Amino acid sequence: MVLWRISNHAMLDGLGGMRASGRWSSRGHPVVYCAPDPSTALLETLVHLEIDAEDLPDALQWLRISVPGDIALDRTDIKHLPQDWSQHPHLTQVYGDRWLADGTAPLLRVPSVLVPETWNVLLNPRHPAATRCAISATYRYPLDTRLSQRPGCPS
Repeated sequence: MVLWRISNHAMLDGLGGMRASGRWSSRGHPVVYCAPDPSTALLETLVHLEIDAEDLPDALQWLRISVPGDIALDRTDIKHLPQDWSQHPHLTQVYGDRWLADGTAPLLRVPSVLVPETWNVLLNPRHPAATRCAISATYRYPLDTRLSQRPGCPS
């Protein structure tokens, strides 16, 4: 399996999760958020950028993450989440924090709030098998200027 991440920090150590809460984890829990494809990684990154359009970076660093086929992947069944799960980040943070603490697998597939028909993957860097997931390539691509013209983008 190949996962994607956009980050200027080309490591899979979960440092971001130590500093800030995410949809599926609360602050203080090392976790790495990944996507199944570059487009989803871009969408999930852009929605969290709280900067003015003119301050958007000229380029983004894309991390291609190779995951061996025998790595365990836990899956979140959306049917087992509360009906309004996407409206209550605390519920999903508790769910993710519990998964991280249980250490059942190095990867957890979770639904995307932005596009529930797609998904994201959490990587637990403290799981022993997580070291087998590795950045296989990094790319820098210029950011298309049309993205700064999206509705709701600060200007």
